[in-house]
Amino acid sequence: MFQAFPLLGYLLLSRCVASSVLPRAGDDAGGHNWIDHDKVVPFTQNASPGFDGQLELRFNPNLYVSGGCDPYAAVDSSGNLGAGLRPTGGGRDGCGDGKGGQVYVRRGVSQNRVGIMYSYYFPKVRWAKGDNNGHKHYWASIVVWINRWGCDVDDATSAWPVGVSFTTDHLKWGVAKAGDITFKSSGIGVDMPTRPQIQIHDNAMAPFTGADGDKVYGRDVIGWKSLPDNALQALSDVKYEKTEVPFVDANFQRQLDAAYQESFYGGLSDQQGCVEEEASPTEESQSLPTAQATNPVRL
Repeated sequence: MFQAFPLLGYLLLSRCVASSVLPRAGDDAGGHNWIDHDKVVPFTQNASPGFDGQLELRFNPNLYVSGGCDPYAAVDSSGNLGAGLRPTGGGRDGCGDGKGGQVYVRRGVSQNRVGIMYSYYFPKVRWAKGDNNGHKHYWASIVVWINRWGCDVDDATSAWPVGVSFTTDHLKWGVAKAGDITFKSSGIGVDMPTRPQIQIHDNAMAPFTGADGDKVYGRDVIGWKSLPDNALQALSDVKYEKTEVPFVDANFQRQLDAAYQESFYGGLSDQQGCVEEEASPTEESQSLPTAQATNPVRL
């Protein structure tokens, strides 16, 4: 047919090639450009400035991909968005080389408790064989819930994990207390285990209990406060048909509230162990009850 109708053949071929990078019906880039998912240049590690960034790096999860796509960068510095992949072929077809990928990080508060959300973008997701058991674009997230021990609001090393929430499916959350999670050292501040080991298999995250290896590692952090304006605007404007960007203003608080688990804290104060002795009003009174400070981890 191509010999008889070379122009028609060219147009058909061009259409097939172009359609492989176009978003599915219902995905709306919000006026920004779609580009091939593997052409999106990730940001070099750039945590939020100051105290925020110290916490973002301290608790950055080590992620193991046991099935499905590697995480990829979702947006570049110009605001170009990854076009994703059709959910055809094997679970890793076309998306098994994320080159480290990217993790998007934002800290917030739910029920007066502090959680740090780590979000990953995947160009496609499949949870079973068949084209109807998957779709383009998928976001998965981990929230590390923390508490501070002591009174120093400027010391990131006084904050420790008490539990971890993780997406088990679209906008659904699973939880694990700190005692049920393996943690590894962060290299930030006191060299103690603060980075949770988490795995993802297709759409579902869970605690990772396997052996260490070069496939279990933290992705490069890009902090909420370090995102360039073009990238932040694109992530805020894009509307995916089957998933959503969990950490933008329109979705963040709702997602954080859904991930919260009161049992993580088990009666802990927000500055556990922080006590301030009150001055003795008389010489006879040398010792008075101590009062726990009430300020939460500084935002």
